[in-house]
Amino acid sequence: MLAVLSEIPGKQNCWAFEFKWDGMRVISYWDGHNLRLESRTQRNITASFPEFQNIGKAIGDCPVILDGEILALDQQGRPNFTLMQRRMTAGPNQAARIADEVPVVYYLFDILYVKDRETLALPYTIRRQALEGLGLKHPRCQIPPSYVGEGDAMLEVARERGLEGVVAKRVDSPYLPGQRSPNWLKVKIVGRQEFVVGGWTTERNHPQRIGSLLLGYYEGGQLKYAGRVGSGFTAEDHRRLSALLAEKERAVSPFAGPVPAARYVTPQIVVDVEYRRWYPGGNLQQTAYKGVRLDKPADEVIREQKEAVDAR
Repeated sequence: MLAVLSEIPGKQNCWAFEFKWDGMRVISYWDGHNLRLESRTQRNITASFPEFQNIGKAIGDCPVILDGEILALDQQGRPNFTLMQRRMTAGPNQAARIADEVPVVYYLFDILYVKDRETLALPYTIRRQALEGLGLKHPRCQIPPSYVGEGDAMLEVARERGLEGVVAKRVDSPYLPGQRSPNWLKVKIVGRQEFVVGGWTTERNHPQRIGSLLLGYYEGGQLKYAGRVGSGFTAEDHRRLSALLAEKERAVSPFAGPVPAARYVTPQIVVDVEYRRWYPGGNLQQTAYKGVRLDKPADEVIREQKEAVDAR
């Protein structure tokens, strides 16, 4: 289930508020004997996170399906997506070594199945009670806080701690798999979303370094140009992106309309970009690259629009 972009709700007593976590969305399946971790693209990533292989011991023989976010934390305990990229891109053969260098935690915020019962149709508050009732005790797994009616306070805490924002969930809402529902709202402090890369330029005197990425989003089945991002790249980003882009280079632009001259690519690479302004009919302003999203399908990337909140 996905959230829609919005402002903080007015009548907050109808909503439960959680912090918005900057990591990798993961569904975990435990059948009482075996664990499977699955990304948003339904890729089996179990072997890439060896630290969670013993979650079953913490749960017992009770079959469950859990939803949550795997995060890499910096030294201040804040989610760091740059660090998380190292875990997302590490293959099973590298996982054990990278796990020691970049430890992660799994924040669990919903339960979709427990024992012999599907919980999707139950209200959020009942699912939350069932999740907390598992009594899960694992050094790398946590159930993050959720507070009803405290949206303004949590947004201020998120701002103070450098977090991305908060998520508001209607207390009576069911879990709707695969749907982006107004029953869940994401309230961001700074503009940020995924974009599809349609081309790139190189630095004038350093052809192996990225000058900028040409960004787009899908609308009506066409890739629309949104602007560029040319800051935020690390040395590792330059190396990795140059290799990815070269593999997908093509002769013609994938965008629906005119765009700046560049080297173009098949639109399959999804990146996370932060921005300060994006006016209707204009391009992104003051952008910063945050990382590649291997867990997001390119054809699902659209322009996120803030929606009016039903405050009832």
